[in-house]
Amino acid sequence: MALEGPRVVYTRMEDETSLARALRLAREVEELLEEGSSTNASDTSVHSNRIARAMAAGLVDELQTLDRNDRKPKLC
Repeated sequence: MALEGPRVVYTRMEDETSLARALRLAREVEELLEEGSSTNASDTSVHSNRIARAMAAGLVDELQTLDRNDRKPKLC
């Protein structure tokens, strides 16, 4: 069908940590919001979409920071 929208496909990855999974999902949400931003026309929906995209980008940033800190060697 030509009118189908974006799809999110969930795949269970056993080797993936909870943090890595959260980061991957946050990036997918951010990408979907960026793709959907061109389809919204009203001022209200454009503003709402910008807020949602900014929140998703902030979530990705926070998760990347946590992921980097989690990978650092721990000193005893």
